[in-house]
Amino acid sequence: MTLKWWQIMLVVFGVADYGILHYFTFKKPPQSIITNVTAPATVSPIDSCGPTCQQYVDDKISQSLANLPTPKPNEIIAPVIKKSKIRTVSYLPLSTGGQTMNRDWTNLSGTDLYLDTHDYPGLIEIYFEANIHLFNGNGQAFVRLFDDTHGVGVQGSEISTAFQKDTAVVSGKLSFYQGKNLIKVQAKSLTADTAIFTSGRLKIITEN
Repeated sequence: MTLKWWQIMLVVFGVADYGILHYFTFKKPPQSIITNVTAPATVSPIDSCGPTCQQYVDDKISQSLANLPTPKPNEIIAPVIKKSKIRTVSYLPLSTGGQTMNRDWTNLSGTDLYLDTHDYPGLIEIYFEANIHLFNGNGQAFVRLFDDTHGVGVQGSEISTAFQKDTAVVSGKLSFYQGKNLIKVQAKSLTADTAIFTSGRLKIITEN
C-alpha cells in the first residue's frame, strides 16, 4: 500500500511529538551544584595594652585593694553611762563678830579672809549667812561683804534686820571677782542704835 505524502507527514510529526514528550517526562532534574563554603574564621580580639600598660593596670588594682577598709571583728560596745554629778555644800566661817553705831559702812575688825573662787572646782553658788541684831531694837541694822582688793561691796551680799533678837539672815547669790581677793565684813546702822554682827559664814555649793 502506497502512503500518501500527507500520511507520511502525520507519522513523522507523531513520532517527533512522542520523542519530545518522552524526553521531558523522564529527564532527571539538574543536580544542585554545592560549593564548599568555608566557615568564617574566629577573629581574636587584639590586645592593644602591652606589658607596660598591663603593669599600670595591675598597679592600680593593687592600690585600690590596699585602700579598702580592713573589716574589723565584731566589737561589743558597752553603753556609756553618765555619772550623775554630786552637789556638795561646804562652809567657810568668818572668824569673829563686831558692831558699830555708824550710819556709813564700817569695816568690822577680825572678819578678814582671802577668797579665790578657783579653789572650789565645780563652783555653783556662794551665799553669805549671818546672825545680826540691833542692841535696842530701834531702827535697822545692815551688814554686807566688802571686796577690799577691788574697793567695792560684794554684789548680792547686803542683808539687814530690825529685830533686837539675834536673827539668822541669808543673802542672795554672791558674785566675786576672779582671783584671790581680800574680803571683809562691813556693818552700819540706820539710827543711833548699835548694829551687831554676831557671827557669819560663807555657804559654798559645788557640783562634781
